[in-house]
Amino acid sequence: MRRQHEPTSPARIVIAGGGFAGVTAAHQLRHAARTGHVEVALVSRENAFVFYPLMPEVIAGGLRVETILTSIRHVLPHARLYVGELTGVDLERQTVTIQHGLYQHHQRPLELPYDQLVLALGGVPATYGIPGLDDYAFDVQRLSNAFALRNHLIDLLEQADIEPDLAEQRRLLTVVVIGGGPTGVEVAAEIRSLFTHALPYYRAIQPDTARIVLVEALPRLLTGFPDTVAHRAARELRQRGIEVLLGCKVIQVEPAAVVLDDGTRLESRTIVSAIGVEPNPIVRSFGLPLDQRGRIVVDEYLRVTGHPNVWAIGDNAAVIDPATGRPYAPTAQHAVRQAKLLARNLVASLRGETLQPMRYRTRGMMVTLGDHDAIAWLGRVTLTGFLAWWLWRTYALLQMPRWDRRIRLAMEWTLDLLFPPELVQLKVGQPAPATRRLVEAALRRLREGPWPEAAPTVSTTASSVRRS
Repeated sequence: MRRQHEPTSPARIVIAGGGFAGVTAAHQLRHAARTGHVEVALVSRENAFVFYPLMPEVIAGGLRVETILTSIRHVLPHARLYVGELTGVDLERQTVTIQHGLYQHHQRPLELPYDQLVLALGGVPATYGIPGLDDYAFDVQRLSNAFALRNHLIDLLEQADIEPDLAEQRRLLTVVVIGGGPTGVEVAAEIRSLFTHALPYYRAIQPDTARIVLVEALPRLLTGFPDTVAHRAARELRQRGIEVLLGCKVIQVEPAAVVLDDGTRLESRTIVSAIGVEPNPIVRSFGLPLDQRGRIVVDEYLRVTGHPNVWAIGDNAAVIDPATGRPYAPTAQHAVRQAKLLARNLVASLRGETLQPMRYRTRGMMVTLGDHDAIAWLGRVTLTGFLAWWLWRTYALLQMPRWDRRIRLAMEWTLDLLFPPELVQLKVGQPAPATRRLVEAALRRLREGPWPEAAPTVSTTASSVRRS
């Protein structure tokens, strides 16, 4: 396509979010950044990119935490990284405000100007109003909670091994996973795999003592998969000894129990929430158009409605699939595709070229079932067993950023096949499983200000976001 014009000076692009959507968008802008057409700044709460699809394997001990982490500075050497929390957006002045500091201590406000703003903030763990879920359940949408869950499971095994009361031993090793989506299915399967391979090393625990219960409010697992795939997954899980309760709604979570709508009470020392995510609540304060679920409304080119220099992708955006008329599912596959199109359209808009609409057909979905088993739905073809498991691992390996991480991942998978499970417990300041409550408290604190006295706003003069 013929180029209309080139920008006379580098455009300042600020990308908020260090997940799949934000990092991919920044990476796709590398050529424009290296040629001097744009200056890219990325705002992220962490300085590492987390490959969340492999989180269940970290929980089960098949992978070390470091294996699924990649330094953002290694992936995006062309971008300026700001490690901090996004606290505000001023659409009129075209600035964003972040708080940065050492582990949320001595935080200082920082104001970044932008010409183009990309909101890829992702989501926070959903609760759907279930009382006690925030306080007593581990969510698996945060790395710290997943790591804490891993240590907690090892601790359960240690305590059960020296517990003389068999009834209490069984209560210790009862795990309830709430949510029958891909994450819930994989977490339940990996926890079962961990217990299965670890119990031979705990001689005082009988093999049938451990109990894994998967609870889903809908009448089937894996919404988004075909019915045949969902039924097969439920059958495979049950054959592995996992109790699958369908059509059972959780109405309350207690410190050591889950209460269902039919009155059933599941006693458990370990409750895991895998019911999905909702848009980051901070977007509600930006003054942008939102849908009923709190997602930013965008057009088919991924621009925010009414704001041509503001873009939104990923879990915090309502990107409509023209084939279904509904927003795309909040998965890494769709976030990556949206990010690639956004980078292309953003550069095209700066050059005055025609934008391309979001048109993407889901290539397929895969879910692992533990112990070298998986289900892969590839449109018209469905694969199961070892072949599907191998396909899933190959796909994950290729999606991992940087070859050094891919090699480390392949090596760890190989070692996991050859050696006993890792049963080392690392007690390093595990957080309570109350992520949502902590997030909301942090947002309130940021709105009120980090210090009692008024603090001056610092305007950056860094080259990557400097005004011309």
